[in-house]
Amino acid sequence: MPANPERRALIADTAIAILAEEGAGGLTHRTVDARAQLPPGTTSNFYRTRTALLQAAAERAAALHWEFVERIRASAPSPQGRAGLAEFLVRLVAAVDDETATRNLARMELFLEGKRQPDLRPALEDIYEAAMQAAEVIVRSAGIPAESTRVRMLARILNGLVFDQLTLPDKVLSEAELTDLLNRLLDLVFDN
Repeated sequence: MPANPERRALIADTAIAILAEEGAGGLTHRTVDARAQLPPGTTSNFYRTRTALLQAAAERAAALHWEFVERIRASAPSPQGRAGLAEFLVRLVAAVDDETATRNLARMELFLEGKRQPDLRPALEDIYEAAMQAAEVIVRSAGIPAESTRVRMLARILNGLVFDQLTLPDKVLSEAELTDLLNRLLDLVFDN
């Protein structure tokens, strides 16, 4: 594989964008070359197979997810209890910019592909662990003592909520509905 980290990042980022917009079925070496404005054959020089290209996208998505964890560490709420936590989670779920939406949709596509392609599993497990760590950082910074299993339960439920918000545009919950739902959810997850 050629040793050009900038080109590899461009290819992986372009693959992520294609996964989000067209799904895994639309991801080919040619589409990456065209979208990234690379000479034909460039992507296949870096990643010979479609699986290798998916692997590159998954590894890049994992790296981006860990960067997200670090941003969460820097911006997580100071101890404010459940109300502050619910408010922070509403912002995370409702205020999804285009870049975050793209990454989340691509992540979902990669997880579906990972069901059929076991070679993707290590990178997908890394993405999963980053999501779990983000949830732990958020809950702990809100001053809520909770066992790890409950925090991870919350993270899995939030993942489903993000999925709904991104994939069912006519069913998107308002901030008020999200606030109500998340407050109820926090009561369920963190009460015995």
